[in-house]
Amino acid sequence: MSVPIEFRVGEVDGTKLIRSIYGDLVNLPDPVRLGLTVRIFNYDDVVLYMRVDGYATGWTFTSNDLGSLASGANMYRNLDQFGQRAKPPAETFETMTVRLRAYTDAGYSDLKWTFERVIDVVFIKSDDGSWTQDFLNNFDDGTVQGWAVSNETGAGSTYIEVMADYVLSAPFSIRLRHRLPISAYQAACFMYAENRERLYKSFNTPDRDTIFAIFDIRPMRVGSGGIIPYVKYLSISVNDVAQVYLGRPVDATQVNYYPTEKWFRVMIPLPRNTTVDLRITIAWRAHNSTGSSSGYAEVQVYLDDFRIISK
Repeated sequence: MSVPIEFRVGEVDGTKLIRSIYGDLVNLPDPVRLGLTVRIFNYDDVVLYMRVDGYATGWTFTSNDLGSLASGANMYRNLDQFGQRAKPPAETFETMTVRLRAYTDAGYSDLKWTFERVIDVVFIKSDDGSWTQDFLNNFDDGTVQGWAVSNETGAGSTYIEVMADYVLSAPFSIRLRHRLPISAYQAACFMYAENRERLYKSFNTPDRDTIFAIFDIRPMRVGSGGIIPYVKYLSISVNDVAQVYLGRPVDATQVNYYPTEKWFRVMIPLPRNTTVDLRITIAWRAHNSTGSSSGYAEVQVYLDDFRIISK
């Protein structure tokens, strides 16, 4: 019997992105914490109330009651710090099961359906002597080392800057910064149009079997004059194919769908012996809570310790 509910992990536009989750143990905090974005589908004929949790040896997971989902509908939810485990001492290969349970009542007492998805988890240790470091961009020479920024949609101005306020390896990181000044015309608006910016660079990958890009990012948001930016999602793509998606599609709610003000470790596999265009994209909207015409909204993405390794 088929189950009329489903969830997918890290999906954008129908593509199931995550088959494995990768992590590098070097400089990773202990315990290790995992965040996921899930997309949930209700194919049943009735409204269902969705709960997501998980289980795996050595891991603990939060239980997340995500509310009702109408028949035929689907929804994205970002689960920040969804799971955690003690940091492994060495390279580790394991599996985790992420579980979706659907209930017919708001009290989550009448269970109707259960759907599970198994995900491989791979921890490497890039300083164990088996890996070659092919690229390192740590920006400690005070330059952006070939990275660039672009405004994909929306008003305002986008900048790339060498920074010393938030770094992982002193003295410098780089920062994408996009500022949207609020005009007198915009002061009458409730929620402004989508803004989307990217930080990007192209690389030639080595001719080896296994290749990873490993880097750390820190999204930030700043507002003045009662203007509040709300981050909706952050995605990372290789040659225009999304590899990581965290958050939800852009909407007009006054809700931050992607956590900010902390560092995130990202690790993605790369194709061998080819040119790759790697893009880090942030999407957001701004809300004017006071009707001010003199404030601004700003989002930022810091990047540090970008590496490509292979073996």
